[in-house]
Amino acid sequence: MNMMKIEEVVGDVILIVLENHEPLQKIGIESDKIFARVKGYDEHGIWIYQPQFNIPKINSTKKNVTQKIEASILIPWGFIVSIAHFPGAEGFDFPSPFDSKIGFK
Repeated sequence: MNMMKIEEVVGDVILIVLENHEPLQKIGIESDKIFARVKGYDEHGIWIYQPQFNIPKINSTKKNVTQKIEASILIPWGFIVSIAHFPGAEGFDFPSPFDSKIGFK
């Protein structure tokens, strides 16, 4: 087996284990373990896909009305303890966004 490189996880679903993730609760990450599809990475962290991110509905006349939209979310490297990648596992390797239950509430 060859050594893994971070670029090999882009597009796949991975398990991310977090530490001291309390600041990430502000964007909806409540657990210290999440499954997420990787959109990319940079020197700041790993970008994940969130299929149903709640944001305020801009054109609503009512208070506290939200809508769900697709989002890319940065998880800074400092929060990440470990990443588990499942190459070749059905549903984890280049999954269809319509078949996968990924993201967080």
